[in-house]
Amino acid sequence: MSGVAVVTGGIAGIGRAVSLALGDRGFDVAVLDPGPDDEHVVSSLTSSGRKALHLPIDVSHEADVEAAAATISAELGDPVVLVNNAGVFPRFAALEGSYSEWMDVVRINLGGAFLCSRTFAPGMLRGGQGAIVNLSSGRALAGAPRGSHYAASKGGIIALTRSLALEWAPTIRVNTVIPGLTDTSQPRVDMSEDDLQEAARAIPLGRIGQPRDAAELVCFLVSSSADYITGQSYAVNGGAILQ
Repeated sequence: MSGVAVVTGGIAGIGRAVSLALGDRGFDVAVLDPGPDDEHVVSSLTSSGRKALHLPIDVSHEADVEAAAATISAELGDPVVLVNNAGVFPRFAALEGSYSEWMDVVRINLGGAFLCSRTFAPGMLRGGQGAIVNLSSGRALAGAPRGSHYAASKGGIIALTRSLALEWAPTIRVNTVIPGLTDTSQPRVDMSEDDLQEAARAIPLGRIGQPRDAAELVCFLVSSSADYITGQSYAVNGGAILQ
């Protein structure tokens, strides 16, 4: 499969790696991310001959997503791939944060994935093909002290994936990638470099993940090599046990 891909949260970390890897595989890429393109994702894609857009929107705002979809369709064409990677990860205990703060995380992480999927799926259905990959987290399965909001939102991603895969088969395949501890800004919210090195020693493959590890699996799942795979969830975590 080739054509147009949309990556939410595609400016940094795993999202950046996914955006560039899809470009390497011949996709034109639209990046939906509220932050500035400090990582020069768009220029990297265009310098390699791909078309690219950066639309700085909040994926949990319906009007913004619909406007972005119209822009993408006009400037690049209808997407055949959607990667729902956008997410926030504040830390606070269940008895400390407000309900509003708790719901903000669910709204962006889970609601944004649903909203983007619902917005871009009709074009895929009309075109007769499509692939969606949702990024979850090992915290969805293992839980997260001071992170019930994040774990719940990412657990919902797994259920959403299965449900949309059933609803949109056989035209659109929908799968989940579950990264383990990865070398991005997220674990550094409350882990030092020494903490990360210690965690790496407990992983069977002896290191924490790199963004490219998840990106390679995303690219496989949207490719024709995975055209009999839908509704599934795959962990990329170096063999760490999820409990």
